[in-house]
Amino acid sequence: MGNGDRTRKGAKLQVRQITKNIQFQIDNTPMDFRLTKLDAFSGAELLRMLAGMPAGGGDAGETVSAVFASLPSPDLRNLMTSCLNHTEVLLPAGYQPVMQGNAWGWPELEHDAASCLKLTVEEVLWTLEGFFGGSGPASRPAAPASTPAGPRT
Repeated sequence: MGNGDRTRKGAKLQVRQITKNIQFQIDNTPMDFRLTKLDAFSGAELLRMLAGMPAGGGDAGETVSAVFASLPSPDLRNLMTSCLNHTEVLLPAGYQPVMQGNAWGWPELEHDAASCLKLTVEEVLWTLEGFFGGSGPASRPAAPASTPAGPRT
C-alpha cells in the first residue's frame, strides 16, 4: 500500500468527518458554529458517564437531555466545558473558539445558558453518533427557532 493509497483489500477507506457546521438563532440573529468531535478517549469517557445515568425513553436527544438532568453539577460543568472547547463560532474575522480551557473565547455565550446547552447537546450527539441506533439527523429533536430573549448583562 502506497502512502496516498488508503485501501484495505480493494475497498477504499473513507476519511472520517470530524467537523460539522450547524446554525441556530441567538437573539434573532442566525449564528454559524463548527463542532469538532471529541477524541476517542474523551468520547469513551463521555459514553461511560452517560451509560451510568438513567436513560430517557425516546430518541437520542431525549436520552441526552434526561442524562443532563441527572448529572451532578460538577459533571455537567465538566461536560459543557469539554464540549464548548470543541466548538467554534463564525465571526467576521473567521472561526473563533467558544471556550479555551476554562475561559470564554467568545464571551457572548457566557450568560446564555440555553445556547450553551444546545451546543453541548449537539456536540454530545455528534461525538457519539452511531452509539445511539439510527442517530442520524432525522432522529434528533428539532432545534428551537430561537433561544429565550433576555437582557445580557
